[in-house]
Amino acid sequence: MNRWLRMAWMNVLLSYRVKIAFFFTFIFPMMFFFLYFSIFAKGNPVVVEALMGPLISFNVISNALFGLSVQLVAMRERDMLRRYHLAPLRPVEMVGSRLLSNYLLFLPVVVLQYALAVWIYGMPVEGSLLALWLVVTLGYLALGSVGLVVAGIVDTVQEATVWNQILFFALLFLTGTTLPLVSLTHTLQQLALFMPPTLMILGSAGIMLGRQGLLQNLPIIVGLALITVSCLGLGVALFRWEKEQKTTRRGRLQAALALVPILLVGLWLNASSGFQRADRVYLQQSARALSGQRMMREISGSRK
Repeated sequence: MNRWLRMAWMNVLLSYRVKIAFFFTFIFPMMFFFLYFSIFAKGNPVVVEALMGPLISFNVISNALFGLSVQLVAMRERDMLRRYHLAPLRPVEMVGSRLLSNYLLFLPVVVLQYALAVWIYGMPVEGSLLALWLVVTLGYLALGSVGLVVAGIVDTVQEATVWNQILFFALLFLTGTTLPLVSLTHTLQQLALFMPPTLMILGSAGIMLGRQGLLQNLPIIVGLALITVSCLGLGVALFRWEKEQKTTRRGRLQAALALVPILLVGLWLNASSGFQRADRVYLQQSARALSGQRMMREISGSRK
């Protein structure tokens, strides 16, 4: 664990030396912060509160896929991982430290955006901040772990870019990140529950809009934790140090196992009547918020 922390911190320090990395880590997300809240929300505190979850989801999707998955493939293609292999490092330490360092770069941006939303736009501070941090953290780790699986099944940066672009746009438009969930058809809303960003958006909305805590969001927390553990394990198993090691058919079949926990979580949440009731209330509140009406502050029902 000590080596994990040292490597993660070293990666954080190195990232600050690369100007383009600093731009996409800090400046780029802040551009979307003002775009979401000044143009889309028009400075309305209620709408800002409703759009905070989708904004965080956008940051997670772009950071976890392009900032982690493509980065790891590029390091392997440039023979940088071979140098790390000379040290007494295990794949789990290498993969875990990269995931942790990217999370440590991502978290301050979210904290800054939340603080600025409260200070500049007057967004109400409601719900459990601990629960919000846990949901956002697990959402990032779950999607980052999916990105590690992608990094393990591709051989080149070009392949990684193609796969991540497909995932990026699918997650962008089918999870409530850009298009509100309430505007999607019922079938797409059910399909969205199979995707980690949707769970993070619903969890953060329940906390901020409905003053919920850890207990009410337990299904989402358990679901994201299950996806994180299983996909991270597969990411470690598929990790390769050298570019000469090409992916195999067996490796791609192993990567397909990453779909199992995602499918199980999606089926579970679609079958949970308590979760569905809370989900419907959130969609109603989201519609009121986005239409500029005053939002109800209590969510009837709970996620069981």
